[in-house]
Amino acid sequence: MSFMLGQPEAAMCAAGGSVSGAVTAALQFFALAQCLVQEPWPKAAHPTNDTTFDYIVVGAGTAGSVLSSRLADLDGVSVLLIEAGGDPPQESIIPGYHDVLKGTKYDWNFTTVNDKVSSQALKGGSQKQPRGKMLGGSGSLSDMVYSRGHPEDYDDWAAVAGEQWNWKNVLEYFKKTEHMTDEQIVNNPELMAYHGIDGEIEVTGTNRSTFATQIFLDAFAELGFEKVKDMTNPQKMGTGRFSHTIRKGQRDSAATALLNKAGYSTKLSILKDSLVTKVIIDDKNKAVGVEVVTDNEKKIFKADKEVILSAGTFNTAKLLLLSGIGPKKHLEEMGIPVIKDLPVGHNFHDHVMVVAFLASEKGTCTEEQKDTYMHTIEYLHSRTGPLADTDSMGAYIALERESHPTVPDFAMYPTCVPVNAGFYKGCQVSLGYEDRICRELDILNQNYELIPVAVVLLKPKSRGKVTLSSKNPFDAPLIYAGTFSDEEDLAGFPKALSLAYSLANATYFRGKRAFAVDLKLEACEELRGAEGLKCHARQLATPAWHAVGTSALGAVLDGALRVRGVRGLRVADAGVMPAVVRGNTNAAVVMVAERAADFIQRELRAAPGYEYYDVE
Repeated sequence: MSFMLGQPEAAMCAAGGSVSGAVTAALQFFALAQCLVQEPWPKAAHPTNDTTFDYIVVGAGTAGSVLSSRLADLDGVSVLLIEAGGDPPQESIIPGYHDVLKGTKYDWNFTTVNDKVSSQALKGGSQKQPRGKMLGGSGSLSDMVYSRGHPEDYDDWAAVAGEQWNWKNVLEYFKKTEHMTDEQIVNNPELMAYHGIDGEIEVTGTNRSTFATQIFLDAFAELGFEKVKDMTNPQKMGTGRFSHTIRKGQRDSAATALLNKAGYSTKLSILKDSLVTKVIIDDKNKAVGVEVVTDNEKKIFKADKEVILSAGTFNTAKLLLLSGIGPKKHLEEMGIPVIKDLPVGHNFHDHVMVVAFLASEKGTCTEEQKDTYMHTIEYLHSRTGPLADTDSMGAYIALERESHPTVPDFAMYPTCVPVNAGFYKGCQVSLGYEDRICRELDILNQNYELIPVAVVLLKPKSRGKVTLSSKNPFDAPLIYAGTFSDEEDLAGFPKALSLAYSLANATYFRGKRAFAVDLKLEACEELRGAEGLKCHARQLATPAWHAVGTSALGAVLDGALRVRGVRGLRVADAGVMPAVVRGNTNAAVVMVAERAADFIQRELRAAPGYEYYDVE
């Protein structure tokens, strides 16, 4: 999911150490390292005010990178891609450093509004929602886990947005971008039936496993989980290692695999460090361009055919609202003329993550922080070693196993924090817990290894919303998480958390005298059993950083991702998901972008002269 620190970087992230410091130290030994760790990011364009393009894509994240690259392949088409951030730093392409950009200038650093009910053990009662602000977007700071969700997820989409979104139909679009090389999968014809080999983004894995990962796999197997070779296999569910989007020791994202190649096309212009402040919609309800602030100047760029928003769950919703598309009452309260009354910002939700902590005698996570520097040198020298890949694993749980044996309700993701890793800073930065909890965990970590087990609800029923905080486009939106607003979401946590704590009873961890850590939450001190665990879940809830739903198919959008009632305006990002998939969302966002590109191409072929038909 998202809380997965591998052994090489766990100590550094826990201590709040700077990856740049590690890289700088290594550069003293390797003067040529700057040439070894770099990406050929496309050059920035500088279009003049009032320039017209066929298509304008807002946001160069995962979806925007895929979509603009596909559009640039079309004959006679010009594309402008606008990104609020710039090029990613060197650290972004090193797999072992996948967590360190959160909380930096490369992150939008969104947080939720304190609802005074859930997440009260977090500092200020506010949840962190990191999002990438650079080429590649969140795909440049994610964990690179390749996960698609499950067939039922897409059949649910199809129920509200049409059969083009069912599992059978979306599978070919997953395959289109995928270049599967995972050693556990490629030689198995049964598994390869679900995977592609000719796509641009490499999906890799290895039979080599770290000591800690193998311990976790064996412990889950001892608890009754079947070991599976492919965690995306819709026919089997259990425990296993994830595939990752890594190529030759570096992150392989939509930006590195597609945008970096398309960026050299004369048909694609990329405007960096520029914020789109409004979609321009004419008196016939057609999107005809965008207003942009770039180099401290306001400019207008026109779209002859279409504007596509790929700015992400939060920023796309904000931009639609600023442009007069959203709930009428909210827009009127903000003093924004209403162009189209649609439930923009509603249906916001995310996976719910609650971390169960175990403590154990040392020996499971053997990496020392000082070794990080040597691993950096090894990586810079040959792109090998622990920093060149990541070996995360997980386990899926079906609470109703008899009736739905392959449809998970929860997932668990264990990690290993070495003794005396300085957990306090990482606890604050990554999890956002209140100071007392982080301090007590840090004290415990001085003598014990910590085993955080992220327990994640995969299909929440609760919904929140995203609204404007003001009409100023530079102000962050207000994010209301709505966590556990539907009490049914709490029902499965006692069983799932108990299962996570039972890892301490596995043979290996009994030998390490492992025990469950009681965080002594004041709000829960009078409660025991299932009610106590529910209370812990409510207090400790964080998102898993898979926010979706604010411009949902079937509500804000039609089945072709077009904004209802506004011609020439489409959305392609995680916000289009009417319900979050049961897994990491990055691969699903790539699929959505591929679908958007296909819809556009089909419409171009079907309508010479590009007469857009009514989408009301």
